[in-house]
Amino acid sequence: MKIQHPKVLALAGVGVFGVAALTFAQEQKPVEAKEPSFTMTSADFATKVTRDSAPLANAGQLTLSYADVVQRILPSVVSISTYSKKGTPGRSMPEMSEDDLEQLPPMFREFFRDWMERRGGEPGDNNQPSPGGRNRQRPQQPRQTGLGSGMILTGDGYILTNNHVVESADQIKVVIAGRGKEYEAKVIGTDPQTDVALIKIDGTDLPHAVFGDSSKLRVGDVVLAVGSPMGLTQSVTQGIVSALGRSQLGIIGRRGQAGYENFIQTDAAINPGNSGGPLVDGLGRVIGINTAIETQSGMFAGIGLAIPIDMALNIAADLLDDGKVDRGFLGIQMDPVDPSMADFLGLKDEEGVTVTRVVENSPAAKAGFEEGDVVVGANGEKVEEPSKLRLMVSSKRPGETVKFDVVRFNEQSKKPERMELNAVLEKLDTDKLASSGAQGGGKQAKPTGFLEGVRIEDVTDELRKEYTIEADVTGVVVTSVEESSAAAKVGLQEGDVILQVNRQPVKTAAEARAHKGDAGAAVQLKILRAGQTKFLVIRN
Repeated sequence: MKIQHPKVLALAGVGVFGVAALTFAQEQKPVEAKEPSFTMTSADFATKVTRDSAPLANAGQLTLSYADVVQRILPSVVSISTYSKKGTPGRSMPEMSEDDLEQLPPMFREFFRDWMERRGGEPGDNNQPSPGGRNRQRPQQPRQTGLGSGMILTGDGYILTNNHVVESADQIKVVIAGRGKEYEAKVIGTDPQTDVALIKIDGTDLPHAVFGDSSKLRVGDVVLAVGSPMGLTQSVTQGIVSALGRSQLGIIGRRGQAGYENFIQTDAAINPGNSGGPLVDGLGRVIGINTAIETQSGMFAGIGLAIPIDMALNIAADLLDDGKVDRGFLGIQMDPVDPSMADFLGLKDEEGVTVTRVVENSPAAKAGFEEGDVVVGANGEKVEEPSKLRLMVSSKRPGETVKFDVVRFNEQSKKPERMELNAVLEKLDTDKLASSGAQGGGKQAKPTGFLEGVRIEDVTDELRKEYTIEADVTGVVVTSVEESSAAAKVGLQEGDVILQVNRQPVKTAAEARAHKGDAGAAVQLKILRAGQTKFLVIRN
């Protein structure tokens, strides 16, 4: 059997010597937060973590050696081994046959063969019956199921790593280079949606890392990745920041939910075993946590991803309180601003997010948000896309006030106007993410006096059945859209249910025609598609 190498986004190292890639798309089982036996408040934690926000040296300076920088960070980097009492390997360990092994380079082939022997199995051993009819039972004692990295936060033994490094582990062991001993670690708390975990070992005066300011990173800054790739501890690779703010990759999260992604992209080599280790700047300050790679082979291919350290430290401080993270909740559903909406509101570009739904009695509703509003800023920062606004809100604590810059179309003046809305965030209990579905369209339609090339009809029982419209939905159904029409160009589709026309609710086709305004004027529609609401602006 030959090994297939699909292009995947892979973990940067839960499995020892893991060449076969494992994607984050698999369901993740969160680690049960164990009862902390250590006492430290988040306020104390902030005073114990060493921060350094000084600017980097002038751009363009030639550096012939990073040895001094490396020596600054190496003592605080640890190797983390996880063990499971279950009779099956951790989710990061692929089962490999002899044919699989023969496809690997010799060095990796021996790594895998040794690993299979150490864990009590053989290549291709999946607890299948042996030729003699007896099952080969693997030993039930804890076996090593993964290997990753981490960094010491404080001298008394708090360690930052990835959630996927320690999840589902029954036992966690930490090795500090040069100490000659193995520490047993306890989980203080984990956050699967950012892939951050905080663990603790019992120690004093331990070497701890210095943390920089990831918000000051620039594309092109030199960075070093440190960890235990392929089990080779205290390894260092060098590259640059390739991009910032990578999101919507679908790496973090579980059960179909997206995580809070805001990755630093780098070309510093990251391989299995690097997960949880530090990404440091040219002064040896930690600015990220190595987390994942984009790869076709399961090994590094030039694109590594790291969690910004500012986000990770905020999560760690929150985990200290009760082992979990409390996120801010605003209460809106949103879509990117499309060209038609940007033109309708006079926006210079398509940055911002359109509010498609306001949750009843939510902070957004109390602050005065309305469906159809476009959010262009929050607390003085520009909002370019929904993922950024979601990340900004989630990073705030319940009870914090956030100032939003909003553009709204004024029906009286027939002009867009800018306003400021202040929302007091509440605690996020559930994470509802919008998903969009595409349905086909495309019958030739006759004009109906509503919009050119669009046929609309009152919702009947037959149409509810044909277009799968819920019984409690009131509106007007689009039964056909002419392919060359202006409506088709902005995305109106057959089967869409029109809920509002120019912000006015409609229940019949006659009401829709009455509210569409003067001939030639832009028409704003609120539609329902695949259970999600969306705003479209159509110019005939």
